[in-house]
Amino acid sequence: MSRLLRLAALTLGTAAAWMLLLPRPPLEQPIAFNHARHAGMGCGVCHRGVEEQALAGIPEAAVCRKCHATAPRAAAAAAVKWEETGRAQPIAWVRVSRLPEHTMFSHRRHVGIARFECTSCHADVGTSAVPPGRPPLRLDMDACLDCHQREGANQDCAGCHR
Repeated sequence: MSRLLRLAALTLGTAAAWMLLLPRPPLEQPIAFNHARHAGMGCGVCHRGVEEQALAGIPEAAVCRKCHATAPRAAAAAAVKWEETGRAQPIAWVRVSRLPEHTMFSHRRHVGIARFECTSCHADVGTSAVPPGRPPLRLDMDACLDCHQREGANQDCAGCHR
C-alpha cells in the first residue's frame, strides 16, 4: 500500500509541476489591434486615465470610432467597421497583464507623477503589429523591487501590499 501511495504522490507531483511549468497558450484578442500603426498617438489616447488614475483604461469602441470616422479612405477600407463595433456591447478585450489581488499598483504614480515610460513595464508593445498574446515582461515582486531599488523609490511592503 505504501508503494501505491508513493506512486500516486509522484504522479500528482509530476502533473502539478508540468501544469506550472508549461507556458500558457497565447491570449487571443477580439480585434487584431496593430499598436505599431497607432504608435504616433501615444498610449494615453486609447488607454484613458493612464496618467490620472490608478488603472489605465482599456480602449472602448467609442474611442476607436472617433478616430476611424475621419481616417483616410485607404485606412478606413482596411479597418474594422467601427460604426457597428461595440454599439450593442463593449469590445471584449482580454486583459494581458495581471497583478495578484493583494498588490496595489497605480499608473498615476508611475506614469503621471514619476514620468516613467510605458515601456518600463510593457516593453515594446507599442511597436508590435499584433496584440500581445502574453505579458511582454514578467511583472513580479522581484522586478518591482529591482526597479524601486534602482530608482530610489520606497520599498516599504505596505506601499504595495494590502
